[in-house]
Amino acid sequence: MKVLLIEPTINSYAFLPPIALTVLKGYLATKTSHHAKIVDLMFHKQDWKNIIVDAIQKESPDLVGFSVLSFNYQEALTIARFIKTRYSTPIIFGGVHAILAPEEVIVHDEVDMVCTGEGENVLKELLDNNLQCSGISGLWYKQNSEVIRNRPRRLVSDLDEFAFPDFTDFDMKRYFVVNNHHLPIMASRGCPYSCSYCSNHAIRKKLKGSYVRFRSVDNVMQEIEQRIREYPREELKYLYFFDDTFILNRDFVLEFCDQFKSRGFQKSLRWTVNVRANLMTDELMNVLKDAGCYQVRMGIEAGNEEIRNKLYKKDTTNQQITDALTIIKNHRLLLRLYFMIGAPYETIGMMQESLDLAQASKADDILFALLYPLPGTEIRTICEQEEVLISQKGNPVLDATGSIPVFRTKYASDIELQRFVRKVQRWQMKKYVTQGLLLRGPLFLFDCLSFIMYYKTKYDFDPNQMFRWNVERYKLQHLKS
Repeated sequence: MKVLLIEPTINSYAFLPPIALTVLKGYLATKTSHHAKIVDLMFHKQDWKNIIVDAIQKESPDLVGFSVLSFNYQEALTIARFIKTRYSTPIIFGGVHAILAPEEVIVHDEVDMVCTGEGENVLKELLDNNLQCSGISGLWYKQNSEVIRNRPRRLVSDLDEFAFPDFTDFDMKRYFVVNNHHLPIMASRGCPYSCSYCSNHAIRKKLKGSYVRFRSVDNVMQEIEQRIREYPREELKYLYFFDDTFILNRDFVLEFCDQFKSRGFQKSLRWTVNVRANLMTDELMNVLKDAGCYQVRMGIEAGNEEIRNKLYKKDTTNQQITDALTIIKNHRLLLRLYFMIGAPYETIGMMQESLDLAQASKADDILFALLYPLPGTEIRTICEQEEVLISQKGNPVLDATGSIPVFRTKYASDIELQRFVRKVQRWQMKKYVTQGLLLRGPLFLFDCLSFIMYYKTKYDFDPNQMFRWNVERYKLQHLKS
């Protein structure tokens, strides 16, 4: 059978091709007799309808599938509605949002089935059984207007059973430009921590089996070898590990770095990973740096320790963050930090603590985001109780991404919150402009003009990425000098 998998980026931006759909395609290609085709709409925001029609007419799929996050869920629904007005092909939704809120997803007329767990084996069994849904664990479906909820499916314990992601349907030449030559990869699934804003603790409660799992180091090395063969050296220069916490398993890290070096990969590839302040040690950073890691990414979330640990349940102290920043600087790794503002009990003063910490950190890249409480998370429940989400006549109001943001906190009005958001945005822009001029001089202005006149149109860039994209490019070039 044939399945058409759609990456629904008709409004949002994805600078890396997704892992979820590519693993599904690779799994079907290597473990089954079925065929999968991925339609990526990242570079087709204006003509996506024509792209969808052409793909369906060419492939004649038996099933159309979407893997959705909360941030692109509404985009997927828009595309699914468009398909249903023209074709009777069954549509299945999976992904994090579908796992967290299957009741919300299945009620839509354009959705026929919902995958409520890991999708690889669900999709295989569904296609093996000619789309007969009865008895397939991890699947909800409609039958005569009734929603049938099959039992949950246990998580796969051995991640080596899955195939490597298949990126052949993606315009990788374009992606390598917009993401400065990075390719996504994952060595593990799951996270043991219970941060109240993160989907992991909510998903862990829903799914059965061991939640945190690592691939074998040999399996990861085989994938890296394949990528080196697939892509020219001038295109693939960096690996972007999507793991929630790459340094979670010390033994894995040590073995990974040892094999990465022994195979000589560090001669052609550098890489970037997520870390956690409470797990940071001088030993681990030394090993990472020696094996080619050029950047670590760390979520601080809030400068105020009470918001960070009591409300967000991040479980990282101010001292641990200070120590981690010192270790990272000592090893001269590039550093990206993440903060959120708008926690339901956050004051403007507490938000300022985040900005103060961001400024003091001297991190290379610092991203601030307004809190978007995900369905099923503890922070979402608190936000609903405190009525800090945008609503109209009691119903949530979605923003342009299709998500529900906070619009105030218990102690900061909507006007005060937006004023602080603008303050952060001005600071971020000034930081990027200053870095750009220091690294490139007056040519930075020429590069920004080139972005507007050439790159923005050719690669469908978000205009807001102009300064950051150029600065990242300069810093990566400096790594090699």
